[in-house]
Amino acid sequence: MPEHNQSSFRLQSMSQFISENYILFLLLGYFLGSIHFKIGYVIIGILIWKRYRYWKTSRCPSGMKTEDNAKEQKEAPQKLLREHFERNKSLNVIVESMWPYVTTVLENTLRQKIQPKIRSASKYLSSFRFINVDFGNKAPQVTALRAHADPKKKQIMLDLEISYNTEVKVDVGFTAETAIAGVKSVKLEGTLRIILAPLMEEVPLAGSLTFYFPHRPVLELRWTGLSHLLNIPGLHTMSDKKIVDKIAHFLVSPNHLSQPLTSKFDVNELHFIEPKNVLRIHVIEAKNLIATDILMKSSDPYVVIHGGQTTEQTRVIHKNLNPQWNEPFEILYSDLPGQEIEFHLFHKNRAIHHREIDQSLGKCTISTEEVPETKCLDKWIQLEKAKSGQLHIRIERLNLLSDPTKLEEVLKENMQTQLEWNKDISSAVLYAVIEKARGLPMIQVRKDKLKPLAVVLASVGDSVKKTGSKVNNGEAEWKKRFQFLIRNPLNEELKLKVLNEIGAPLGCVTVPLSRLVAAMDMTMEDWLPLELTEQNCDIRVKLQLRILTPYSMKPEQQESTRITQKKTKASLPRKRKSRTKVPKQ
Repeated sequence: MPEHNQSSFRLQSMSQFISENYILFLLLGYFLGSIHFKIGYVIIGILIWKRYRYWKTSRCPSGMKTEDNAKEQKEAPQKLLREHFERNKSLNVIVESMWPYVTTVLENTLRQKIQPKIRSASKYLSSFRFINVDFGNKAPQVTALRAHADPKKKQIMLDLEISYNTEVKVDVGFTAETAIAGVKSVKLEGTLRIILAPLMEEVPLAGSLTFYFPHRPVLELRWTGLSHLLNIPGLHTMSDKKIVDKIAHFLVSPNHLSQPLTSKFDVNELHFIEPKNVLRIHVIEAKNLIATDILMKSSDPYVVIHGGQTTEQTRVIHKNLNPQWNEPFEILYSDLPGQEIEFHLFHKNRAIHHREIDQSLGKCTISTEEVPETKCLDKWIQLEKAKSGQLHIRIERLNLLSDPTKLEEVLKENMQTQLEWNKDISSAVLYAVIEKARGLPMIQVRKDKLKPLAVVLASVGDSVKKTGSKVNNGEAEWKKRFQFLIRNPLNEELKLKVLNEIGAPLGCVTVPLSRLVAAMDMTMEDWLPLELTEQNCDIRVKLQLRILTPYSMKPEQQESTRITQKKTKASLPRKRKSRTKVPKQ
């Protein structure tokens, strides 16, 4: 290796080593702080250690320094390997010390977040519960660490390569005494990303910790009694693979877990919580696809697009190795780092109506960070896991405007585009925050029974989304965020339904989106009266509408202006309509 390359390699490695060491001290500080250890002692110790190293180096004679430097240059690679090993060893010591606290957080997540979601998924699962939760004493091993800093976004990002293979005891059932199934061992390998943001000038130096896997990890589970679990109505269509897929999907971006480090910071203020980016993805064509029908030398291809917790699919084009789809799709993205758009091509098996059986023609991915801020990305992408084939796509970012006077112009533009592409496209996006409800009907339960739950279904047209289940003590609180792509806000409406854990209605309300078009800043936040109830019940929501325009439009069309019209109160009238009793079930 040339001398200048060695020098560059050493400089880069040492720089990374220094930054990662500081991050190790930061993580150690958080851990010591969590057990109320005085961090000042740690800082003083570090300063004394650094002073000692400086004093020791300065006392060496110059001749000895020259010889030592030459020797160090020869031993640099071995030294860096030793330092890398020591660094991982130190980090694993911290992880092992923190593991009992982490398992407590995991157990609370299963019981307080996952369990209510499963209970509300089907009336047959309304008494589902986690009986035993024990993740063991063996902590995950960290095999590598990479650190990234982003001063503009005031965040530090850590990528930890982790390996977790151990016996666990997670039992589930429908009573507190009898377990019908469980997991007895877990194998998990992948890259865990940790984001410390935003960085602050006061203790604890960062407002929150965010955890997620940027890519799907390797996950293997060993079950006990799985056949009993799959015999339950509502789960009979599931399988071991499907359950593992759902668990793995829960861990991967854009899904993430954010934990505040101080009561002064609200995690909803994180810049990547709300998906403020809308991408319009044009699947144009493909060429040189492999032939699945050897005799006819053809395939029946279609494309499945995954991204931003959304899955879209093109139409099937029969008997064509160079198909042209010319179909647009819109997908919402947050600023969470490391997100991708995946394109998976399949051959449609006309005898079977399951995508899992359709033959793969290849796949490709593209990072959302590759899409320019104000321009289109137009490119051919080589297909992976295929002998041949390329996919032609065009992706553009859409601008979000708060000026309702732009809506008519956008609708006209979309009408022309829809005639060309023969498919509807969105003119706006609705941001909805389901905050809480009050005055909900309650039922009395015995002490040995689980508490009643309340869940909200939010829908616009065919798009239906569901909050997590919260305990209904008369005032349930969800704080759940939803986003809906809107074709035409002048003739669409948002429907909210509050249900209990077995799907019985507790109340409902409908909000015409035209009200938001007339509201100040196209935003409303208020208590809305629920119908279909015997008592006065309300649900508090915050709704915001934004108009979508391509950056490629003319400059005067791009201009985003604040609404100058007179303030319009966006609250719905408080006059209640006649009530309809909830039918007994």
